[in-house]
Amino acid sequence: MTDIKKIHQLDIPPSFEIPSGFEGYRFHGDRERLDAIAREMAEKVREIARPRAIYTSSDVKCNGRDFVDIDGIRFESRILNKKLCNLETIYPFIATIGKELDEFKASPGEMWQSFILDSIKTMLLISAAEYVTERIQKEFNLGEVALMNPGELKDWPLAQQIPLFKLFGGEEKSIGVSVSKGGAMRPLKSRSGIVFPDDTGFVSCRFCTQENCPGRRAPYDAKLTAEFMK
Repeated sequence: MTDIKKIHQLDIPPSFEIPSGFEGYRFHGDRERLDAIAREMAEKVREIARPRAIYTSSDVKCNGRDFVDIDGIRFESRILNKKLCNLETIYPFIATIGKELDEFKASPGEMWQSFILDSIKTMLLISAAEYVTERIQKEFNLGEVALMNPGELKDWPLAQQIPLFKLFGGEEKSIGVSVSKGGAMRPLKSRSGIVFPDDTGFVSCRFCTQENCPGRRAPYDAKLTAEFMK
């Protein structure tokens, strides 16, 4: 097993907006009641949620075109290679909404409770990932940074979360996160990734074809993707 550097653990203050603007959905009932459900779910989430993260600093080396070695562990990705090969250090992380909120479910048969609760959980995960990214940026005095997540790009699939987890040597258990053999994480609303210094305006969303992703920061760019894959 690779030597593990210091693993930082972070408790993240819950941050999200109460869902609103349901005009585009079919709802047979009182709109005020729907807003009340949203407020009720938000209040419960604030009581329960304990989002957390772990992060570390890792050495990166490149000896080919289609992969990088991070702390001696290989990651297969042409785009990752192109973005990291001019760097010496990068910053992997794992963030989660926490098992406490993951285990909290809507009342049986309450479709709108379930929908709103899932929306809040998603917003909470997005804000948690942003929080840990900003912490890394400030703690290591990085200036401008970019972020990549396994499964976000076809070139860096979900299964690559397995080697990313190896960088933490089992410390992901301290925040209640696990990864399956296929690369899926539990709790489901968790995210792993790599933060790295970048002043080019790189946004990994430009390589992602998932149009309805709630965390999208930029539109898909087919031309840019083709250029990176050459």
